Amino acid sequence: MNPTAADVREYDRFGPWIDEVAVPEDVPKLFGSHPIDLTTTRIVLKVPRNVARRDAVAGMDLYDHLVILDEERLTVLSRRDAKAARAVTGGDGIGYDVRSVQVADVVAIRDDLNLLDGRLTVSSSGGTSISFGYNGSAHDKATRFVDELRSRAGAARVSSVGSALMRAGSAVTDVQAVPNPGAADTYLVSRFLKLRAANPGLTVWASHGRQRVFPQLGGLRGALTRASHAVSPMTLHGAAFLADGTALEVLGRRDWLARGRGPDYSTLRLLIPLGAPDGLEVVAHAVYPNVAVATMRAGGWSTEIAVPRESDAERLLSAAAPGRPGLRSPPTEP
Repeated sequence: MNPTAADVREYDRFGPWIDEVAVPEDVPKLFGSHPIDLTTTRIVLKVPRNVARRDAVAGMDLYDHLVILDEERLTVLSRRDAKAARAVTGGDGIGYDVRSVQVADVVAIRDDLNLLDGRLTVSSSGGTSISFGYNGSAHDKATRFVDELRSRAGAARVSSVGSALMRAGSAVTDVQAVPNPGAADTYLVSRFLKLRAANPGLTVWASHGRQRVFPQLGGLRGALTRASHAVSPMTLHGAAFLADGTALEVLGRRDWLARGRGPDYSTLRLLIPLGAPDGLEVVAHAVYPNVAVATMRAGGWSTEIAVPRESDAERLLSAAAPGRPGLRSPPTEP
């Protein structure tokens, strides 16, 4: 394989970072057959493969994804690995898959990061999701993408559940200027301040710090569960609920509830446009009596958020849940 001048230029710029595509020459050759009008796009990013620089050579396909956001649509082109490429029959002549979603159908954007393991997931009202991984060193670029998509996806009229959340948020008697999660979760404060610097309208509706939670089950199963928790305890991680007139944002860890004694270095930003949710339910957790679980729905998409009982977060979500004055009991034990 004799690399071209374009191959060498791409190789020279290759690294773990996400690059922004500004001119046609920046488009990786693998995705060159896909029509892109850079004059109408909001942002175009190329996401590199997880390949060490010493293993990369000029002329090889160095990028896993090309992420294209325009006014109406999000499109993600993803490189097929060798096995997947061999499995493709019928010969479409390209070595990548194309996934797209209308911006108007976006109901959730999830950006989670654990050290250098990042993942962005965009969910639609039809229940489908577009997801791709990235190197955590490029988190600022991922944040910029999320903010660009947020500005488009949040243009829809606020839903009835979204309105209820806004009323519940504005009724909070002690609105916090910044999150108050305690000493163990100060990253929530710094993350909020960084987001608010880019979006001054962002306010804190509720926040809480991490806490140890204990199971409450009877009989032999309960005894065994309590014994296992003594060795590997369960932690309900801290979170901050933020909002402006466009979207609800929840900051936290990758998992709301996590077992073990080791440190958790993950972070999560879950963004839900206020025009999206059409259902919200809050129930008591089936095993941990000090935990409430909120299930938010938007079309075919749903997510669960665990929060402490009797916390500002539980009161906020319960107040916005349609037609219920108090916390419901769990449906069944898991």
